[in-house]
Amino acid sequence: MTQEHSPQSIPASHHDLIEAPLLAHLATTLPDGTPQVTPVWFSYDEGYFFFNTAVGRLKDKAIRKHPYVAFTIIHPENGFHYLAVRGPVVEISEERGRAHIDELAKRYTGADKYTFGPPDEQRVRYKIAPEHVLAFGA
Repeated sequence: MTQEHSPQSIPASHHDLIEAPLLAHLATTLPDGTPQVTPVWFSYDEGYFFFNTAVGRLKDKAIRKHPYVAFTIIHPENGFHYLAVRGPVVEISEERGRAHIDELAKRYTGADKYTFGPPDEQRVRYKIAPEHVLAFGA
């Protein structure tokens, strides 16, 4: 799944939130239509956000059924400094899943490899185009 979208930019005043290893609280719509929120690791590159999970998990099923998500990234010391983002999932990649989770492990834990799941676990990476961005606080 790959779609072309021009992402909305993140204001410079909020780059601290995307550069720091903070958690994003990702909201998805479950197959039955109910919402679900999960704290997740993320990366940001060239205007896009990237998330990761294991193939077949609840989040994976939800995103494949409803490929549009919302998330917040909140400054840990100032809850009034945050990003609220909504946008379509424009790419789902199992090919980049394992490499991406290792990159996230490095960013969040300093470890070279992700070791929280089985080594043969199939990972999937999601690319999100920010369509609506609310940058609140300074």
